[in-house]
Amino acid sequence: MMSGSFEERGPIGEDDLQAWVDDRLTPERRTRVDAWLAENPEAARRFRAMAEGRAALRAALVPRYEEPIPARLRVANILADQRRARSQRWRGIAAACGWLVLGSAAGWGGRSLLPPAGSAGTAVVVSRFAAEPVVAEAVAAHRVFVADARRPVELAAAQEALLVRWLSNRLDRPIVAPDLLPLGYHLIGGRLLSGGDGDPAAQLMYEDGSRARLTIYVRASQEDSGTTAFRYTEDRDRGLSAFWWIDHGFGYVVSAESSDRVVLQQVAERVHRQLLEPESRAP
Repeated sequence: MMSGSFEERGPIGEDDLQAWVDDRLTPERRTRVDAWLAENPEAARRFRAMAEGRAALRAALVPRYEEPIPARLRVANILADQRRARSQRWRGIAAACGWLVLGSAAGWGGRSLLPPAGSAGTAVVVSRFAAEPVVAEAVAAHRVFVADARRPVELAAAQEALLVRWLSNRLDRPIVAPDLLPLGYHLIGGRLLSGGDGDPAAQLMYEDGSRARLTIYVRASQEDSGTTAFRYTEDRDRGLSAFWWIDHGFGYVVSAESSDRVVLQQVAERVHRQLLEPESRAP
């Protein structure tokens, strides 16, 4: 009677060889692959060269992996800079409004100028970003790195396998780079960030044919409802919109600039399916 699963006894395929390069085989399967490579010297040379290249790349990135996240890349610092800028801007607006009110009071016998009831819509929309910290962090990181022409990502799409392993290890959960090509977006790459509470956060960046970019932000969240509820928010002043949700202790935010809401929702749904099931790709 033969022992072992069909996977252990089946023929050697491309997936086995790639897993051999990545050192992801079980001991039994690796023994079979080693034997197959011994019988196929040309293939052995090719895949050993790939394994050596992978080891060299990994060794080159060890210092970057171990170094602390620079202060300028910490989302808390990014948000603090934005709060200071907003505070200065609002102080200027408040001073201008004060002079306007004084002039109006003198000219209209004490009548006050109040904005129309509908003018608060943008402020309400903007406040939604701050309602959940993970959303404010994601949007702040989106604005900083999408506009970076020289280095928008830390690891490029060409190093996708290394990127997702790195982010998965730092976030302590499986992370994939969702396949968004059916929706017109291809992966540029990603980076590791520090969330507002110091927890590691992942940002993946995508681009479409017109060079418009969107980002996916993932980090641990204090809130855990146990169910997924997509929520939409937008900042019309800055032309930003986002879909976000909290699921199983992690927050997810898909952000884009002036994106069609229907398309952005399709992206969010596809991202949710693929991040929830890292071993599969949505059809």
